[in-house]
Amino acid sequence: MSLTPTDILGILVSYQSGVFLFSMLFIKRAKPLFSKILMIICLVMILHFGYMLMQNHGIMSGLLLGPFFGLLYGPLYYAYTRSLTAESLSLRGFVPHFIPAFVLLALLAVAETPLKDVIGISGLLVSIHFIAYLLMALKRIYSYRKRLLDTASSFYRISLYWLEAIIYLQLAILAVALLESYFQAIMNTNAFILVIYIFVLALIHCFYYLGLKQVRLFKGLKEERPEQEGTAEYTLTDEVFGAYLDTLTRYMESEKPYLEYDITLPELSDKLGISTRNLSHVINKHFKRNYYGFINHYRLELAKTSLATSELPIKEIMYDSGFSNKATFHSLFKKSTGLTPLQFRNTQKS
Repeated sequence: MSLTPTDILGILVSYQSGVFLFSMLFIKRAKPLFSKILMIICLVMILHFGYMLMQNHGIMSGLLLGPFFGLLYGPLYYAYTRSLTAESLSLRGFVPHFIPAFVLLALLAVAETPLKDVIGISGLLVSIHFIAYLLMALKRIYSYRKRLLDTASSFYRISLYWLEAIIYLQLAILAVALLESYFQAIMNTNAFILVIYIFVLALIHCFYYLGLKQVRLFKGLKEERPEQEGTAEYTLTDEVFGAYLDTLTRYMESEKPYLEYDITLPELSDKLGISTRNLSHVINKHFKRNYYGFINHYRLELAKTSLATSELPIKEIMYDSGFSNKATFHSLFKKSTGLTPLQFRNTQKS
């Protein structure tokens, strides 16, 4: 059996998926839900690309399982995203999302040729189904990141930018696949297919080097958020509000909790003995900032003072001020002052 370049790439996709799957299996620590979903994604890819390889060489050519696999990916990506952004989930809650795939599989098993012919040209509907779930996953990431601004003081490692990039890559794969489907009737589309396989191989590598790293760093990410019921009408008496504000201000000045790079709203709430709802309300109303902006304002003010009065390296000042990521520090500093830390230091000396 001679192998085409597409076959070789398909084998590489299956091989990389297998490597990733076994890497996950041999991690000895308890596996969170998102790692289990990631293993399922790898298993589906192994079966899917193995099936396509056999189909290309006349083996299992009578089985049209492509649409079935296509209907699995969208719900899996969405479940994976939700498992990274929600406090507690179970696989059972995602079962309804997979009903279309298994109903289709049952129909394929009993269908006569006419029905199979109809299903064989349903690639567009499967792609729309997949895209819809990817967009739902992106919306979930954006919403999660927005909530982090109200609860986290530093969230670069858990911001899920890497997952967002993976989803965009998957959307690019779907775009190329749709182009291949459109042009296949009028031209040779082998080049499109090769591009699709190369993108998928890149996708697997992204999962391996980013997703697996996330598993090793994972310590139990929770979707923490302040209570928001009735926020629009939520008020405190002036006396209570003033007492909370005084407690917060004195604690920030004396204890400097912002020097802890990952201090969260619930943790600060526990230290102050103020509920997260009340603390969030005081910060939002008085300081006109979300929690992320509030904590990083203190860090930036300390960094500015250190830059103006000391000769310490900028990186050391960054860490001493409570920042843990260079990109975040430089971005927030320039947004606040219009200058980079080095430019700011130079202006203070002149």
